[in-house]
Amino acid sequence: MTQASGMTYKSLQTVPCGVLIFDQQGAISWLNPALEGMLGLNNEQLVGQTLEQFPFTTHRGLFKGTGLMHLFGSGVEQERWLHCTVVTPESTDPQIHTVKYFQDVTELVRLQEENQRLKKQVEELAITDELTGLANRQSLTRALNAQVARSRRYQNPLSLAVIQLNDNQSEAPLQDEVILEVSRYLRDRLRWVDLIARWQHNQFIIILPETNLQDGQDLLDKIMASFPELLLPAQHDASRLQLQCGLAEWHKGQDARLLMKQAFSNLAESDIVSNHA
Repeated sequence: MTQASGMTYKSLQTVPCGVLIFDQQGAISWLNPALEGMLGLNNEQLVGQTLEQFPFTTHRGLFKGTGLMHLFGSGVEQERWLHCTVVTPESTDPQIHTVKYFQDVTELVRLQEENQRLKKQVEELAITDELTGLANRQSLTRALNAQVARSRRYQNPLSLAVIQLNDNQSEAPLQDEVILEVSRYLRDRLRWVDLIARWQHNQFIIILPETNLQDGQDLLDKIMASFPELLLPAQHDASRLQLQCGLAEWHKGQDARLLMKQAFSNLAESDIVSNHA
């Protein structure tokens, strides 16, 4: 060991981050106490080890490159997330070829995971679409499952309508102001018992309880017929708007997923549209 390398080891002995040094053959030649604490392993267990003979399979990430490294333990409390930075110093000591610095970011990763979990939970609890105030996808799915279960039990009629709003001159996404006005138009023409939800940016789904296919079609015909009366803000060209509908009736043996699949299939096959005048 040269005097310079001795100074290097001494200076790295007390740094708060973990330090791991590899020799020219890729074997571990030294690690500091901070890294020993992070890994739960000591100098004697690691010095001289190479990737090929490394006995701790959960810690093989020590030999990988830079970035985030996940170390597995026997339990959640032994799991560690370390962020690694690699430096190749100018050293004549063959024992100091590569130096890796490790920062324990376990708590930060866990906080990010918890934030993601809470965000997902909030999204699942939300029942309305942010733009239109209509029911959202989660709310629609829950309501449709309940209505299908009710129809299955009592054999009540049930229909499902999918309405798609198109711009007949462009494939660009419709502006929010247009979506909002059309959502109000549709909602105002439904019965109190019907549930309308915004499914995609330009798609709406309507649950029609106690409604057979013919009654559902009659309702959609009225919606389509009065669509040219929709008023939009002056900056929007209403003449480019077009409504397209797909309608399906629940049949014995269908679940909510199959009923929705049939409604979307009928939408794709439908050639009946209403153009805004």
